[in-house]
Amino acid sequence: MVVSLFVVAPANAQRGKSNEREPRDITKIVSNLSSAQKKKLDAINEESKARVDALRAQQKAVRDSIAYYIHRDGDQSRALYPLFDREAQLQSTISREMYATKLKIDAVLSPEQRKMVKEACRKPSH
Repeated sequence: MVVSLFVVAPANAQRGKSNEREPRDITKIVSNLSSAQKKKLDAINEESKARVDALRAQQKAVRDSIAYYIHRDGDQSRALYPLFDREAQLQSTISREMYATKLKIDAVLSPEQRKMVKEACRKPSH
């Protein structure tokens, strides 16, 4: 069982690249998790991961469409502007989902465990 903690960072939409760090395994950050906590955190992570993966798949499709229209000759504004808006909306939804997941995780952890997570997130993962 791997319980990850999403670290929220906005994606670089212009280049189609992500500035996000990989999710960290919270069981390696917080050593004193109870089995009940691990079970709750695992459920939170699975649900969030499914939602974020679906959103990222939509985002990739939108970015692929943007790339298609950008490389066409002529003014593609009518096609591109709604795609830009959709891409931004998807990124916002992903960020909100990750923040909601953080809040759910925080609710499961004790104050001392949350402190461990905060300290670990300040340090580079590499």
